[in-house]
Amino acid sequence: MSLPLYWVTKRFFYPIGNTAAVCLTRDLPPGQSADVLLLGCGDARNVLYTIYYDLPSLSGRRKLDFTCCDNQPAILARNILLYVLIQENEPIEKIWNIYYHFFIDEASSNLLTRYCRALLRFSNTVEDWRMCKYGSWLKFLDSNTLSEVRQYWERYANFQDIDPSKDVKLRKHIKKMGASNNGNSGYLSTNIGSARSAGPVWNKALASMSELFRRYWSSGTTFLHPDEVQAASFINPTFVYSLQGETFDPHYGTFPLQTFHTAAAFIPNSTRPETVDPMETLLQTAKAQFTAWCSCFREVVNVAGSPSVVIRFYTGDALAFGSGLSHVAQTGDAATPHYACPWQSRQVNLDQLILTEAPSLFDVVDTSNLTDDLGLLNLLLVGEPLMKKTSGRCPVLYTETLLRAGEDPLRSLPGRLCGDPQVMAVLLGLIPRPMLTGFQTNSHSHERQIHYATNNKDSTAGQYHERTSWVCPVGGDDSREASAALHLPSDTKDAACLFFDIYDKMLEFEHNGPAESLRMAARQPRQVIFNVVAKETIRYNRGTVAMLLRHARSRVTCTDEEWSVVMKIFLDKVRADSFRLVGKGFMQDLATQLYTYGVYTVWREAGIESAWRAIPPTITEGLSSSSASQVACLTLTVPRAALQPLLSPNNTPLEGTPVLLLRLARGIAHPTFSSIHAVPGRLDVSVDPPVIKQSRRGLDAATFVFLCWVPIYLLSPSPSTISLTVWDTPTILEQLMPRLGLSLDLYTAPLTDRARVRVLNTRPNITSEPQATPDTVHRQSPSSNPANRTSITINLADNRISTLTGRLDVCAEATRSKLSGGAEVLMEQKGPCTVEVSIGCYKHVIPYPFPIIGERIKGRITRNSCYVEAIVPPSGPLSPGGYLYNPFPVIGRSSLAAWGLHAVNLDKSPVVDVGEITQMEWLNSHVTLQMSDREKTLRADGTGHSDALMNVKDSIHCLIGAFAGFDRDGLSRRVFGLRDPGNVGIHTLIFMSNLRMDLQAFTVVADVAVIPLHDMNMPYLGVGLQALTDQMDSTSHRTLRTITTGGIEGVTWRKLLPSAVERCRTWAHKDSCEYGSEVSATGRTKVPISAGIDQPCICSCGEGANLESFRDLDAITSWRYLRAYATRAAISPLFSVSYVEPVGSQQSSIGNATGWRQFGYCNNDWKCKKCGGLGSPTLSTCKGCKGVKYCSRDCQKADWEDHKQFCER
Repeated sequence: MSLPLYWVTKRFFYPIGNTAAVCLTRDLPPGQSADVLLLGCGDARNVLYTIYYDLPSLSGRRKLDFTCCDNQPAILARNILLYVLIQENEPIEKIWNIYYHFFIDEASSNLLTRYCRALLRFSNTVEDWRMCKYGSWLKFLDSNTLSEVRQYWERYANFQDIDPSKDVKLRKHIKKMGASNNGNSGYLSTNIGSARSAGPVWNKALASMSELFRRYWSSGTTFLHPDEVQAASFINPTFVYSLQGETFDPHYGTFPLQTFHTAAAFIPNSTRPETVDPMETLLQTAKAQFTAWCSCFREVVNVAGSPSVVIRFYTGDALAFGSGLSHVAQTGDAATPHYACPWQSRQVNLDQLILTEAPSLFDVVDTSNLTDDLGLLNLLLVGEPLMKKTSGRCPVLYTETLLRAGEDPLRSLPGRLCGDPQVMAVLLGLIPRPMLTGFQTNSHSHERQIHYATNNKDSTAGQYHERTSWVCPVGGDDSREASAALHLPSDTKDAACLFFDIYDKMLEFEHNGPAESLRMAARQPRQVIFNVVAKETIRYNRGTVAMLLRHARSRVTCTDEEWSVVMKIFLDKVRADSFRLVGKGFMQDLATQLYTYGVYTVWREAGIESAWRAIPPTITEGLSSSSASQVACLTLTVPRAALQPLLSPNNTPLEGTPVLLLRLARGIAHPTFSSIHAVPGRLDVSVDPPVIKQSRRGLDAATFVFLCWVPIYLLSPSPSTISLTVWDTPTILEQLMPRLGLSLDLYTAPLTDRARVRVLNTRPNITSEPQATPDTVHRQSPSSNPANRTSITINLADNRISTLTGRLDVCAEATRSKLSGGAEVLMEQKGPCTVEVSIGCYKHVIPYPFPIIGERIKGRITRNSCYVEAIVPPSGPLSPGGYLYNPFPVIGRSSLAAWGLHAVNLDKSPVVDVGEITQMEWLNSHVTLQMSDREKTLRADGTGHSDALMNVKDSIHCLIGAFAGFDRDGLSRRVFGLRDPGNVGIHTLIFMSNLRMDLQAFTVVADVAVIPLHDMNMPYLGVGLQALTDQMDSTSHRTLRTITTGGIEGVTWRKLLPSAVERCRTWAHKDSCEYGSEVSATGRTKVPISAGIDQPCICSCGEGANLESFRDLDAITSWRYLRAYATRAAISPLFSVSYVEPVGSQQSSIGNATGWRQFGYCNNDWKCKKCGGLGSPTLSTCKGCKGVKYCSRDCQKADWEDHKQFCER
């Protein structure tokens, strides 16, 4: 139980997602089968879009296996119904209505009822479901999920016969909630969350999206025409039932259109039908996308034979489910030692997982925005063990955040990690990819604009949406052969201090000691505000700390004695902590969690049996006293009346989220336990072992059972009492202290009260309790290669990695002889994370667990003992070495993949019509925002010649801008030459067919064909190059536009091009592929072929392939000759990342100064921007930006001085 136990004040129901759909296979090699885990899956948008947008391969569609987990069974019931309706080819308009509308027409209602009744016939048992026509591709991971989902289908099927009084009550509630959602006025009435789905053109979408949101909550439909709204008179039951019961209670931000890529409605596109009403355009765009997704889904699932898409379902807590999957993967036992959900008695029992041959390890783990609710570290600790580690795989874990954290949400991610990112990467095995490469291909520039425009600098509210790709830090280094044994620092005190620092940051919300008081006295008022907010945000407890230490222990190689020393020093520091007065009260909680997670045993091994016998028999009557465990399960039954203070006097929830604890009274000590579980119901001790009988009344039950592990020695002699208490956050303390006193105890019982208190050997209802001892923690095995035994020691300074010592123990006799005989030893960085050690003619690779700065290698050679050490500092995204060695790796063996540039399905990415230059103002600023503040300064000062990445970004800006017609002559260029004037001149030709929208990444992508020039292909290009030369003096778009890429930038382009090709590749590499011409015995490929400016960098396999969309270039003579030698590629902006270095500071100053004014929108109902009038009789729109309106020319003229700096005219 690594998550605190919250008193459930509100369960939000998200029947529809709140962010735009993403392709979950975007970072995987094309064609490779993929197992995808969705923790907190939400609605079906990501599954549908993934199947639609997934990059196809020559061998056909990849096999996709989705595992979907959500704690709301209603979400799964809705999704399965949707999948079935699509597969059965029902009318798309009816499917849209059923899935997205609160009110539906009679035909849609009948269709819904008919299919729910069919699903009921198929779902009496899991066996029945497996045999039905949907059972081959829609599967359940446990019988409980089928049972719970079936209950919702039954309610949907019977809803047409609902009691009329209930119908009236529901309609009143829907009307009331709709009015509440539309009741605000002024700036804050805009629905900013929906506008973010338009990405770089969000300000163009804001007015229309906000009005559509208002109408949606007013009518319960997306219809724009009154007759359609009137016909939708039936309540949609799929929005009525959830864990809240029978009530209409979707989240107040529910809005279908925000799950689609609404930028497509605002970019110029010649194929889109023109409509006068932008809202009509928006709705048509969303429905067209939905139709395309459904059509592709139907085509895939209806293919005869073995299904290429399988979707599996589980309802329960995401952390418990993830932990359960790990248990199954390690033991093969479907009955796991985890409760399925807080406040439930059932365990995670994946009884159908093994029967249906479901995966328990995954290529992709997507966690939606669970970080906001469950905590980042909890998700990483559960998710990392579920990622496939086998050769040839490129596993990735995605997180999303919406809620701000810390003083600056743009830079909050490192703080969420609770430790230095490099250290945490080594301990966890995961790191955000931009912290390695320094860039990402997703744009968050619109999020920064929204943030700066809508949030006061002292505000703790607001949202900032950020999606992060977490990868193994060495995943982009294909030069590695095997991992090395990872050792703790030689000074064990350094490791202990590091663990304490992480512990301190994880539990920072507890800070209330004298040292904390002194620290806060020196801080600014706004910092104090954020500190108070942080104390209300409790995501971790001692269980999380133990879980992290167990994970770290599994990744390092050390003796039990070494680990014991580290733990003793760590615990000494915990005891001496001066920042938290409560720390000592949780010492036994920490010790218990370290024991149950198998990390460390604090107590003496001897005397366990005697300690059990010493517990008063009134508590342990009928239990075994021969248990080998040093902990026992303590249960407390609490009457509902005791929980009444958690409801305010008018029976509404408290402000804030109460966190519940159990506390023992033992003399003057009060050991408190935070890793607890609770179930509404009663403990049945008449059976052996005792079980909890869960109440069907849920949180309205008469009694509740609370339980936790406690050390048995605390029970002998018996403590006097046990109490259920509430964590004293500032908000909770203010509300409850007048009623409960300073202790905040809700209920107290003597431990001798047999009716209320029991001590058990195991937790109730858990049938497979693990025997957790420190010996159960998996140890990392050192390399078994006798000729290449390597190990890495972490060297720390101030809880950061100062250096990494790589050691090569030479075991092969021939190499030992060379080394001891005085052979020359050379050390050279081989890849981002590897050093090649040459001993005479023998070469060995030392693999480090993190990117390194190879130019700072310090060698240590011990010839007598026959080992060599290479000491190197770690490399960050802005330091030399590391992935600057190659920022754009292409990795893989059987199937290649661009590592760092996500895949783009160019043929399914809409074209931007750059001919409408008046509608392209947004593009220049969007591409400009790829640069950080530092890079902008370097560019402006002309001092960035040695910064390869900055110069590549500048050249990409040139490429896109010239195609869009931003050059001074206004022409749209189609042919480009990358030129190194001091070397070979033009070294790469680029023919640009289209500029497309990469909708899911909120950016643009250049659809190009590239021809790197080199000695081997020049003899074949003569005629085409001559034709190109003949056009050099032309003043048309056919003229070659050169882009200077001098020095190191040209070499970097040679590394970028192979990755740009691979990210959109739909053809297959040939057996004769040049990437494999130097394949070693390990089967590795060499990409690029060469980084030399006059050497080939990409293979010839894709030359002339998939260029049908380039027919518009046939009018260019040189293209007709050169087409056969061109390879399609996708080139997009490379965006700096705000948590790596400052980005967009100018946006900050503008946004804070002007707020909403720069976006020209202030109300759901249009008003004159100057005077607020409603028009005389109508309002006129500003022709420049179309974002503001005026009631008269005088008002527009008077407002111009203020508006002109933001107008897009």
